[in-house]
Amino acid sequence: MKDNRNSLQGLALLLPQITRQRGWEEQLDLHSIFVNWQDLVDEDMAAHCRPLKIVKRVLWLEAENSAWLQQFQYQTVFTLERLNNSLKKSRLKGLRFCVAEKPVDDAGNSEPVLSYVRPSDDDIAAFESCVGSISDKAVRDALLRFWYLSKACRKE
Repeated sequence: MKDNRNSLQGLALLLPQITRQRGWEEQLDLHSIFVNWQDLVDEDMAAHCRPLKIVKRVLWLEAENSAWLQQFQYQTVFTLERLNNSLKKSRLKGLRFCVAEKPVDDAGNSEPVLSYVRPSDDDIAAFESCVGSISDKAVRDALLRFWYLSKACRKE
């Protein structure tokens, strides 16, 4: 049992040295935001927004919907200052927001999302023959793209 304690104590002493030598301290500090998110932001933001990733010192946040996204954008300066005040060894440059791909309501049900299903070759050929009489190629191609997307987009 004594060997295990010594091994764990040795590991506990070694890990901070390794993180310092590898330059991981700042990254670990930045990513502490993910662990402490609920404590760092107000109740609304904690309930309707979550951190996604940090890229080049910019924290990407996913808002539940576009209304919340807009609300949180108004709070960007305050939120960035608050998050930076929680950091010990690093600083965020900015915040970026996006809307959640699959919003979830309070009951845990997700709203339908769009998926893309390629129309059949026969359907594509039939539509191409219908628009084939249009002499302007750009108009023909634009109409084909529009038709394709209208057929291919399906709600799940």
